[in-house]
Amino acid sequence: MPDPAKRPLWIVVVLLVLAAATMWGTASITWIDVPEGTVFDGELRERISGGDLVTWPVPLALLALAAVAATLALRGVARRVLGVVLIAVAVWVAVLVFDGSAYDVNTSTRAPGYDTMPGEPVRTWQGPALALTGAALYTLAGLVLVWRGHRMPRMGAKYSAPGDRKRVTRSGNPDADLWNALSEGEDPTTRDR
Repeated sequence: MPDPAKRPLWIVVVLLVLAAATMWGTASITWIDVPEGTVFDGELRERISGGDLVTWPVPLALLALAAVAATLALRGVARRVLGVVLIAVAVWVAVLVFDGSAYDVNTSTRAPGYDTMPGEPVRTWQGPALALTGAALYTLAGLVLVWRGHRMPRMGAKYSAPGDRKRVTRSGNPDADLWNALSEGEDPTTRDR
């Protein structure tokens, strides 16, 4: 049965990995469908992705992955501070999405021969919705860290305080005693028999 103390830690890790995936997806999903023959950044385009419009989705995906490592390595108040930072990032993403400046691009340039083609650029909802989903995942991870971060186990914490280690009691099973001694950082070959 999994240790209940570790559950919030794994929840945060999963939320941050999902946030990274959604931010990465935000960069590649279509944000604007443009009419045939539209020139954007010197290329003919039929669609404009989030990565074409804004630069923040991929760095935020990498930030989420770095936050996974930080969550595992930090403890106490530092984890709570990380939670506050993640919530601030989520608010910033929401402001960027609702600001609408991502759509301030020139899509009126047409390639030669396409000048008379009808149609207007159409904003899609999937890209911004995916970005807001990533922001929600950042928020949830941040809230769990602020709420329970100081109680979560830390990577390698079992081995971090040798003075606080309990003496391994023998169970009568030599194999189990061997593994318990190794787990506690003792050399089982030098122990009293």
